[in-house]
Amino acid sequence: MNDFTEQVKPLIADVPGWLTDEEGEALYELARGCTGKGVIVEIGSWKGKSTICLGRGSQAGASVPIYAIDPHADYRFGDFKANVDRAGITELVNPIASLSQPAADDFHEPIELLFVDGSHEYDLVLEDFEKWVPKVVDGGWVAFHDTTWTAGPRKVVGHAIYRSSKFKDARFVVGSTTVARRVAQNTFVLGVKTAFWLGSSAVKKQRKLLPKPVERLGRRFLQRIQ
Repeated sequence: MNDFTEQVKPLIADVPGWLTDEEGEALYELARGCTGKGVIVEIGSWKGKSTICLGRGSQAGASVPIYAIDPHADYRFGDFKANVDRAGITELVNPIASLSQPAADDFHEPIELLFVDGSHEYDLVLEDFEKWVPKVVDGGWVAFHDTTWTAGPRKVVGHAIYRSSKFKDARFVVGSTTVARRVAQNTFVLGVKTAFWLGSSAVKKQRKLLPKPVERLGRRFLQRIQ
């Protein structure tokens, strides 16, 4: 077993949230790989499931600080704090009680890893992208959740990442997360991936899922060419 399976999965097993084990492990590995040239920012924390994955990953690496941006409403902040405390990452996690869009205006730290799982409305996801992604350092990572099942994140990622010249190493993590590295020049592979991504978007606009066999084949294809 790897460190995530052995140490982190038991911590998040009972924490509510829409995060697959594959997504949790991806966040853990990305956070563990952070070197300290920027901080880690999480947009949308709820009860701390993804925060724990990021925090334990950072703890296993360079102990890069994490900023957990969420309204942190009273009725759930207690659970968030308890889960973070139980995971032993309290000293790394800095909760910011705010919506992500206004929080961006007062945030001036360079970011090495950005995880976006806030509002799913297209205009707000786009605003998150436009306000937060420019803060990501060259070579830093961005990860957007719910890019398969919800129209807002899917549309933003499809056009702002897969069609952009500012990202490379884009990949899909089983569940609904898209991960990419922010750089000056992208790779040819992104253009290939876009064909599958946007081709299936037409189906999504009609609020239908791709047939499962087709989606499985598409995911395998994306994984092979990453």
